[in-house]
Amino acid sequence: MKKTVTTLLVVSLAGNIVPAFNIAAISGLFPMYLVSRDSVEPKRHGYDPNVAKKVLLAAYLYWIASYICTGAPISNLFAFDFLRFDGALLIAYLPLLLVADTRLDPLFVRRTLGLFLNIMSIVALLGLAEFVDSTVAPFGLSQLPEPLQLIHNAALSAGIFHGFFRAHNAAGAIYSIAALISFALLARAKNPSILSWPAFWLATNVIGIVLTQSRTAYVAFLATLVIMFVRQRKFLKTSLKYAAPILLPLLYLLLVQPAVNHRAQEVSDLEDPNIVTRFVYYQRAINDFTMSPVVGTGFGRFNDQLKIYSGIPHLVYFATGGSSVDDDSHAHNSYLHFLAEGGIVGLALMLGVWVTTFRWVGRQKHIFEEGSYGCCFAQGIQACIVLEFFMSFTEHMMGTAVSALTIFTFVGLFLNLVGWKYRVAAVIESKPIRTGELALGSAT
Repeated sequence: MKKTVTTLLVVSLAGNIVPAFNIAAISGLFPMYLVSRDSVEPKRHGYDPNVAKKVLLAAYLYWIASYICTGAPISNLFAFDFLRFDGALLIAYLPLLLVADTRLDPLFVRRTLGLFLNIMSIVALLGLAEFVDSTVAPFGLSQLPEPLQLIHNAALSAGIFHGFFRAHNAAGAIYSIAALISFALLARAKNPSILSWPAFWLATNVIGIVLTQSRTAYVAFLATLVIMFVRQRKFLKTSLKYAAPILLPLLYLLLVQPAVNHRAQEVSDLEDPNIVTRFVYYQRAINDFTMSPVVGTGFGRFNDQLKIYSGIPHLVYFATGGSSVDDDSHAHNSYLHFLAEGGIVGLALMLGVWVTTFRWVGRQKHIFEEGSYGCCFAQGIQACIVLEFFMSFTEHMMGTAVSALTIFTFVGLFLNLVGWKYRVAAVIESKPIRTGELALGSAT
């Protein structure tokens, strides 16, 4: 059961245009947690991310209380549209709570992560084929229904790669995550090779990033790459050695394409209509925050219309009336969005979840040998969290399900690697190691 649910969850991360599949995969977390949870080892060795989980539980209670204070119908709290859009964070962070140490072995973790990266790579290559020659859609992709198309045209740009995601910025985020994990597995490994699966995953997922034409992803990915890999002297030489032969030719070949080149040049264009619209959302979020700086105007209220407020202005001022709207409109900035709906308390809780998770992964990383799979995976997860911080400046990434759900699922997989490592260490201390135990332990 645990392997089936985990596999379905990881595979579901590769798209969200068919939400029923995502719902089924996430729903499987609950019975898996109750039936398969290893309830002894984490408590004995203290390697469970308890601090992050406690902060997240506090955040859940806070946001639910915030929603109730607005007077909105309780039934809407469980509505599909609310949970997919305004209340997506209630779903997005579940893996941090529910993917426990269920004794998944290291080989299964590696194969599952490899399956995810392979799916992302294949979809990116299909998107590249369709992008290069849109008049000859490969494998009959042009005959598929519109939601299943890989390449879409928008009012301000053509040939935008969505993969199997509703929005191109969501695709840019998930492909950036996949590329960072791939880079960590390549550049931080003991014996890296340019002719390896991580190198292939890196190349294809970078193609995916570029084709999404997500300017947020462009900037955030490059900034994270520099901070988490290139900036560190210890790994500078290795990072450049394997990044340059893969990234530079790809970026050159893709950026000479007119549509991609035009989009890249618009990164700093403050007169772009999309950027101008963002400033409007920013101002709306700031106005809500100033009206209720301590606790915000209420969970899920940012995009509601004709709002009526109750309380003490400029202190505690909830939006208790108006027309409820559940859609994908947000402040295009997680920090401002959390301030608008949850005030200083809400932002502090959400940042607390990410910071404590980042620190927990960093602490557990040191139990693995430098260059081992566990160490590389941990470095990749930390890089993904830094990416989330960057992307949240121009998108509401911390409050939507795509990137947060993926990162915390990876944290759950890493937790199982950590648990395996502790159990192997306990075996070493208590008795001679049998051949099978040694082989499995070294797999981490």
